Amino acid sequence: MRFLFSVILLAFCSSLFANDLTARLRLLLPGEEPGTVNTRQFLYQRVNQLLLTLEEEDKVDRKSVKKKISRIESRLRKDLFRTYNSNADLADAFRVGSYNDATAAVLTALAYEHFELDYDGYVDHWEAYLIVDPEGRKEVIRRPGSRKRKEGEEATFRKEYLSMVGTTMEVDFTGADQAGMDKKFEEYFYDSSNKLSFGQLSAYLQFRRAQAAYTAEDYDEAIVRLEKALKREERPAFLVLKRAAELQIAARDRPEVEGDINEFFQLWAENPANRYLPAAILQHFDEQQRLLLAQGREDLATKLLGDYLSRSPAGSGEWATELGRLQQLRLLTHFHQRGRIDRAKTIADELYAETPDNETVRYVLGELVIDGLRRAGGSGAVFTEQVEAAAEKYPFIRTQDRFADLLLRELAWKVRDLYAEDRPDLASLALERFRQSLVDIPIGRERNLWTLTAFVAASNYHFRVEDYRSARQYIDEALSYSPEDPYLTHRRFVLGRY
Repeated sequence: MRFLFSVILLAFCSSLFANDLTARLRLLLPGEEPGTVNTRQFLYQRVNQLLLTLEEEDKVDRKSVKKKISRIESRLRKDLFRTYNSNADLADAFRVGSYNDATAAVLTALAYEHFELDYDGYVDHWEAYLIVDPEGRKEVIRRPGSRKRKEGEEATFRKEYLSMVGTTMEVDFTGADQAGMDKKFEEYFYDSSNKLSFGQLSAYLQFRRAQAAYTAEDYDEAIVRLEKALKREERPAFLVLKRAAELQIAARDRPEVEGDINEFFQLWAENPANRYLPAAILQHFDEQQRLLLAQGREDLATKLLGDYLSRSPAGSGEWATELGRLQQLRLLTHFHQRGRIDRAKTIADELYAETPDNETVRYVLGELVIDGLRRAGGSGAVFTEQVEAAAEKYPFIRTQDRFADLLLRELAWKVRDLYAEDRPDLASLALERFRQSLVDIPIGRERNLWTLTAFVAASNYHFRVEDYRSARQYIDEALSYSPEDPYLTHRRFVLGRY
């Protein structure tokens, strides 16, 4: 019996680890496009295989911290990090053994997390790296092939980068001394002393792919990558490169309309019917405000809005409304990413009242509502009512994974608790409600976990009262919703003996 319990517990824990990896891969590769889903599935299988190899062949989980670090590094260098490629993506490491500093850092971080090794991420000029066991050994892990930098290389890199900042973002560095320029570099790029979270490393991964695309003159791809990075983190470096790519596209496609913002306003005043100029000014405004917000300068972003509105010609009321709404949208995302929930919620409610079909507003508002419910920390019938009331007020929220998980969690826990209290009559009603929700809400990152919770509770109760037929039926039903769940598959095998 003890052995059976151990097997069941191991299968359940493996399912939880899988959910952790799934969440990480969704962060690295968001979206439901067929190509993205296929790549995520490929990485899920190959990363799992890598972790299994580290466990079974390298015996990493049984080693000291020092040996854990050494064996993980050795395995990754041997199997994945064989050829440097600045444009490598995560899958390339498994397919052809190519890597860059970003993919090496991210894949190493996944291995560290699995074996419970703490780490901090950093970006130092042109390279990402990790410090593992920061409270103990403090080992620096750089990509294979990383070399010691020559004198003057970093200073040259900073100088060239700030030259691009001045050109693309119209920033005047006149009069700044060397110390001031170094500070500006950290402000517009990365501060090499600042720790980075896994989410920030995932943003840097997109940034590196964007840099490679820009170098290859694929400016459209660079912009796509940078927008993905900006969804994870507001960082001036992403906006600088995005603007550089946009200028390259403009020079290629619309060389006759290049000019600075003052010229645009002057030309618009002379020709108020021009349709291109207000759009170009709107784009310029958005670039400038995003940079200010990434630097935490909300007050200057507000002043920027006032400046642009004061310079617009008479009769541009619709344009002014669009400009103001654009700032509110950016502020909404900005406050949400910075954790300033009250400010974000106020803006989100205002924008939802004005533009109820805006997908960005819906998504962020939904996330804020979900976070509010989670922070409330409730449970039971009252909390379930609060969750359902939120869905009534904001119907679109039902299409968001985290809300689905929240609702399914509460319904599953109710089933579990009622069976634990030996109240099968009420538990069967709660299970029917959960069952209907599975049909109504076919999404959720942890949907399998809550399916397992509810139906295993029902199965265990019937097993306890020696109703083995019903115990098997509930596991079979759970498998109809989660056909590949390893715990359910094992449990069905066990119950087949009764």
